[in-house]
Amino acid sequence: MLRNYISTASAHEDDLKSGSLALLGFENGPTSEHFQASTRVELISHDEASHEVWQVDGDVLEKGSSGNCQWSRTKTLQFCAISVNLEPDDDYEKVSQVAYQELLAFIKASPHPELVRFWNYIPNINHGAGDNENYKRFCAGRLTAFNEHEYCDLQFPAASAVGHYQQGITIYALSAATSAQHHANPRQVDAFKYPRQYGPSSPSFARATTINLADQRLCFISGTASILGHSSVHRGDLRLQLYTTNDNILYLFKETGFKRSDIRTLRVYLRNKQDYAECQSIVSDLFPDSTVIYLHADICRADLLVEIECFCVAD
Repeated sequence: MLRNYISTASAHEDDLKSGSLALLGFENGPTSEHFQASTRVELISHDEASHEVWQVDGDVLEKGSSGNCQWSRTKTLQFCAISVNLEPDDDYEKVSQVAYQELLAFIKASPHPELVRFWNYIPNINHGAGDNENYKRFCAGRLTAFNEHEYCDLQFPAASAVGHYQQGITIYALSAATSAQHHANPRQVDAFKYPRQYGPSSPSFARATTINLADQRLCFISGTASILGHSSVHRGDLRLQLYTTNDNILYLFKETGFKRSDIRTLRVYLRNKQDYAECQSIVSDLFPDSTVIYLHADICRADLLVEIECFCVAD
């Protein structure tokens, strides 16, 4: 069984626990010896010494590194991390392409080649005008790497991409030994079919990914925001953006066969820290029984104030 939670124990203590698949540090927080990269986003709803834990039943079979990739795996699941330097004058597209090339090459050659869930942390994601925006350059590099490894649109996994204010790109990836299924949202254009206005290369991700394990069925809902069709809606209105995001998540539950009560972890990315109290009040009404993690991070579109992703389990 896979679990995800925030821990206030020391990273060393959690790393020694049986079944610790990954320990992920936040800005100014500790990291595991197996995952040195930090997400570089601020955890605003817990103690600053907290870190994120992905845990499985029983012992993790192997942990190690290959090139710039750090990894940990069981018989069915594998967690990878890669972090690459990126200076302000570097080519975002090229650096992103190189990072994804190495990460995808490792996963493809591993015993767990099925792409399930990716998390991308990009410095100053909204900086730059037009096609030179950092997020658009990142998307171009990522898509080139996917194409080079011969992944088609329908093989793209669930994913999120948010910004931070330090240098370097960090990518976490969950892959599996068994097949995953990727899902669309009928209220939204597939991200990989976005029109040209969103950049020379469309974002390479599915709206959700599900996978069946022996003892549970998992659903990973991608970073979801106030987007209908391909357009951002309710600009500047946090409340309405949250309600639209909630509706998009409910539609994904219909598509995947999951339900609200299956949510184990709800992750909320907030562009503005001053919105935390209002956001927490609305989210607690919409998801009263869910464990919620709040993070301060820029969203991939400058007109979006909030993004939500879900980890769900159906036993």
